[in-house]
Amino acid sequence: MRLEDNLSDLQRVTDLLNIAPISLDFVTSMCGKHLGSGTYRSVFEYNLDEKYVIKIEPRNTNCNQVEYTLWEEIKGLTGDLAWVKDWFAPVKWISPNGRILLMQKTKEDFNKEYPEKIPKFMWDVKPDNFGWIGKNLVCHDYGQFYSFIEYSKKMKKVDWSW
Repeated sequence: MRLEDNLSDLQRVTDLLNIAPISLDFVTSMCGKHLGSGTYRSVFEYNLDEKYVIKIEPRNTNCNQVEYTLWEEIKGLTGDLAWVKDWFAPVKWISPNGRILLMQKTKEDFNKEYPEKIPKFMWDVKPDNFGWIGKNLVCHDYGQFYSFIEYSKKMKKVDWSW
């Protein structure tokens, strides 16, 4: 059973989190070094597992929910569409209200050559939104996809010199 399914337990947690030192301990236990911020979210190293980052969305703008929902679709792609997974950083978990998201951490690697072309369905293309997982350049900020994506194999040229 999930905590949010039991309102009396949820109220106990809410009461505890209203005590500032407990809230602070909880957040600082989860969040490590601040890695960056965008318009809607802040990204931190995840203290409990260095392979992940934690994205916190203070205002509910649905960016975390969009990433989670899109990843849930992408991770299930098979056959001719299996290649799409190689372009997105995997999402591990999202909180019940969507304000906290765990995503696999990407790395900057300026020694690697960025691809000349990327899939045409990629939307917010700028170097800050991409990083490396192994040998794959992946998008780690895809919370701004607004409409249905057609996973076409069409590619587009990208100028990475921002």
